[in-house]
Order: sequence, then C-alpha cells, then structure tokens
Amino acid sequence: MDGSIPFIPYPPVEKHGVTGDRRSAALVAVDGTLDWLCWPNYDSPPLFGVLLDAAKGGYWRIGPASPVPGQQTFLAGSPVLLTTWETASGRLELADIMPWPQDDRGPGQAGRRAVIRRLRCLKGSFKAVVECNPRLNFQEAAQVSAVEGGYRFDLPGHFLGLWSSVPLEAKPGQVAASFEVKEGEEAWFVLALDEDATRWNLAAARAAFDSTLDYWNNWVEHLVYTGPHRKKVCHSAMILHLLSYAPTGSAVAAPTTSLPERTGGDRNYDYRFAWVRDASLSLSILSLLGKTWAAWRYLEWLSSLESASEEPIQVVYSVDGGTCLDERELENVEGYCRSRPVRVGNRAYKQRQLDSFGYLVECGLTYVEQGCTWEPKYWDMTKKVVEYVLENWQKPDNGIWELPHADHYVSSKVMSWVALDRAVKLARQTGHGDEVDSWQEVADRIHAEVMERGWSEKLQAFRQRYDHDSLDASCLLISVMEFLPGDHPRMVATLERLEASLTLDGFIYRFDPAQTPGHPALPVGEFEGAFLPCTFWLANAYARAGQLEKCETLLAKSEKLAGDLGLFAEEIDPRNGAFLGNSPMIFSHAEYLGALLTLANQRTLDRVRMSVGQTIQRVGKLVGLDEPARHE
Repeated sequence: MDGSIPFIPYPPVEKHGVTGDRRSAALVAVDGTLDWLCWPNYDSPPLFGVLLDAAKGGYWRIGPASPVPGQQTFLAGSPVLLTTWETASGRLELADIMPWPQDDRGPGQAGRRAVIRRLRCLKGSFKAVVECNPRLNFQEAAQVSAVEGGYRFDLPGHFLGLWSSVPLEAKPGQVAASFEVKEGEEAWFVLALDEDATRWNLAAARAAFDSTLDYWNNWVEHLVYTGPHRKKVCHSAMILHLLSYAPTGSAVAAPTTSLPERTGGDRNYDYRFAWVRDASLSLSILSLLGKTWAAWRYLEWLSSLESASEEPIQVVYSVDGGTCLDERELENVEGYCRSRPVRVGNRAYKQRQLDSFGYLVECGLTYVEQGCTWEPKYWDMTKKVVEYVLENWQKPDNGIWELPHADHYVSSKVMSWVALDRAVKLARQTGHGDEVDSWQEVADRIHAEVMERGWSEKLQAFRQRYDHDSLDASCLLISVMEFLPGDHPRMVATLERLEASLTLDGFIYRFDPAQTPGHPALPVGEFEGAFLPCTFWLANAYARAGQLEKCETLLAKSEKLAGDLGLFAEEIDPRNGAFLGNSPMIFSHAEYLGALLTLANQRTLDRVRMSVGQTIQRVGKLVGLDEPARHE
C-alpha cells in the first residue's frame, strides 16, 4: 500500500467505533477516519467507503497530522463516539455524532442527514489535519466548490454541504486543512446531505449535538432494568436502538456489507437489511427492558408487508419494507484486505427458513406479556405464520445458517415447535384459545420427532440434521428456547460434546464445514471465525444448566475482547482476538443481552431485583406513565 495514503488502511474491524441517527450509521476508525457511511439510508451506496477499497473509497479523517491510532470509547449513555490521542505535547479528542435520532423529526426534517464532528484540545497543543474526500459508490471524486458558508461536493444525484468553524481549502476532489489547536480550543465540522453549508453555524452545531446527546441519555435512563450489570445491559440495548430504522420501526442486521468472515476469503455478505429473526429477537429484548413502544412500531410495520417468497413473511426485507434484495457483486472494488467479492443485496430473501417464525411469535408473546394491546392484524399475521408452519415443518429448509443445501435441520424443527408453542400461549392470553387445539397437537408431534430423529446415540448429542452424525451450535437453541430444560441429561451431554468438538478457548464455531453440505473440507477454525451469537447461546445454555461460573467466564472473555467500545461483530478469531464479519451486529448484541438476562434469572436476589423493574413498567402502563416513550 502506498505510504502516501493519509489514513491507516484497513484497520482491524474491532478498531472501529460507530455512531448513527437510526437511519444510517458511520464507522470511524481508531485514527479518526470516517471510513464507512451510506446515505441517505443503511442500504444506500457508500459516500465514504475506504473500509472496502483504500484506493477508490471516500474518507474523512480528522486528527493528528500523522495518521496514528488513538483510543476509542463512547460518551456514557450515548453513541457519541470519542477518539482520543495523547502524546508528550498534549491530549486531543474527536467526538462524532449524527443528529436527530427521533422517530418523528417534525415538519421538513424527515430527509435531513448530517454528521457533526468536534475536535478539541484537552491539554497542551496539537497540529491537526482535516481531509474530507467523499466518493459515491467507489466512483470518481466529487466536484468541489467554495460556496457561501463553506464548501459543496457535487456527486451523481446528490450534493454535500460542508461547514467548518476553522478555515478550509478546496483541492481536487477534497477539502482539507492543517491547523494548530491549543488547550481549550475547539474546531467544529458538519457535513450534511443535500443541504447548503449556510444552514449551519457554531450555535446550530452545538444545539444539534446537545439535543442529540439529551435524546440518548433520556432513552437509556428510562430502561426499566434493575438487575445486575445494568451498565452493560443499557449499553447493548442502546446499540440495538441505534441499529433500528426510525421511519418504520424495523432494525438493520448490521450497517456494513462484505466485511469478511475469513480475511482474504469470499464469505462476504451484505447485512444492511432487516432480518425478521434478528429484528424480532432485538424487539423482544427491548420489550423486556421497557421499550414496548419500539415493539409496537415493529409489529405495525411487519404486519403491513407483502412477501416476494413462498412464505407469508419473507426471511429478510429492506429496512423500508422492500421485498426484492437481488444480490450482485461490485466488480473492481478491492474488498477489505483484498477479501472479494464485495456484495450488495442478499439472496436469502428467497429462501425457506422456518426459524424466523419462532422468533417472530416469541416477540409477539413477549409484547403481550408486558401488558400491551394485541391488535387483530397482529393475530392475522400470526395465524398466517402458524398455518405456514403447520404445512411446511416436515419439509427441508435452508436452516438458520442460510445454507445452500436444503435439509431437515434440527434447529428448524425446534424453532417450528417454538412458533407453535408461543402461538398457543399467545392465543390463550388474547382470547383465541378455541383455535389452537390442533396447533398443540402438531407441536407435540414435532417435539417427539426431534427427540427421536434429532438425537444421535453415536455423538451422544443433538445433531445438525436428521440422519447425519454431525454437530451444529444451533442445537443450543433447544435449551435457549426452552424446548428442553437446560439441565436435561440430553442437553447437558450436548453441551459437553459441543465444547469438545466446536470450541476454541471457549468460543464456539457454528459447525464443522467438512461435515456440512456445500462447504469445503476445511478444519474448524479455518473456514470462518467463531460465531458470537452462538457463543452467547453457549453462555445462556451454561446458565440454564446451572453452570453459572462457566457462563460468567465466557461472557467476561467476550466483554474483554469488545474492549472499551463494548461492540460485538458477527464473529471472532479466538487465536488472536480479531473481529470478523459485519459489525456491529444486532444478532450478537441481542443474544449477549439474552445471556445476561438468563444469568440474572438464575439467582434469587437478582430475579427479585429484575421483577421490580417489570412491576414498575406494568404499573406505568396502567396509569399512562409510559406515554412519553411514544415520542422516541
């Protein structure tokens, strides 16, 4: 790589923070480079994309004159990202925030998009630089012009307005400056989409920064959780909310595409969409934490959608409800650390994946159990899902891992049982109990079949798929989703076998690729990283089996690797601690929260403390005190 590149190329995935406005999100590397941002929405083409191509992508670096790594953390109770550098000459801090995260922004505000960056010297003095070089979708540089109040970048279909509190200079394709900042001094920058720089000034930037920080602090403060590890729970809950899509109530799986599951490999996928599994799981967790308004908006959105697949609700949608996510590859884009191809779109939207329905009905049941109103259209959606499960649970599907080979995956059968089991409970709580006798009968049949065909005497464990003696971490869902008690002898035996065969330093891989159809005969650990949602399933299953120390140890290891940022990617390489796959990942954070909540429920005192928060939530609903949450 050319040494003249003014940023650190391809910094480790774990050396990135994130900020966002619940419409899109920006990744900022540890050297102060904003290296990933898609506008106006998560799945739009990137304006800043050096994360995936150091030569052709756009970037916006602010920091010390030389690109050196700093330290990153979040301003407590918010996604205000802080990057700091400390040397003998002083201490420099960069704050990044994206304003207006509210559901409803008010008249004329819905389409606004902006990034606010504040550089300040906390001690001594620093020579600092700013270089802003946007490039839409890895194409040619923007046309730059000086305009009243700042600068304008003209790009195909859009323009960007850049305001700054310090003088800048236009250069071909970019705006840049080098300046000294002394103790107590600040430099402010605002980049906005399709918005003139004249709309901004120092007072406007500070007001937007402060009001956004107030929003996040208020949101976190009103989480009802009163159990142990509140700070950790609140932080990951905030990440779930950050990765929601405010205009519809949906949630994005991750704000990135094509970060590789194996560096240099081709397992690079686009996660900038709303998977029903991930969104339903995250909204279930948020309901338990008092954010039932978010679950209401999600159910309202999902119950209004069509499906472009054979399923009544397809596996994944665009965040605005679009049904066509055709996958294509971007030619001539280098990829992160030369990991190609770079993909946009995702073929999973056409697949049959029965597991999604279990998560969806679980979300509905959790919503009702928090004292919320169950609308007729939600019941209509649930009945369509149940009818599909009744007709299709005996058929092969692509499974939770979206495998190319359809088969009778045990986790799909388990999650079909979950869909029916939760639907029966939901029906009995919402006045539809007379409709569900046949549902319970089929649920019992599925349960008996899994106990017979899903169990391998040879492995002494539940198997990946019927009639094959191969292991899969998704069988941990048998415990996590309460198909069996966590201390059931078969579940304990499965835990022991998975530990022996699929874990490295406690972190668990999804499966053995050599024993999984459509995958290369590579050893475990060389095909991909250990899967973090599975690792949190394992911690959850330990807690349910009464192995609390193992649960706590595994969670502590994971938290240590997440560092001060407390962010989880899709996967991790246990050999070196490197994050792999797209990041941050909503599935990982939701399952981490699930493990924390399960652990707390295993101890009597913690269970009592948690019930206090749930009681406060229900009382609040009875007297109408939860109404302010509707303005999130």
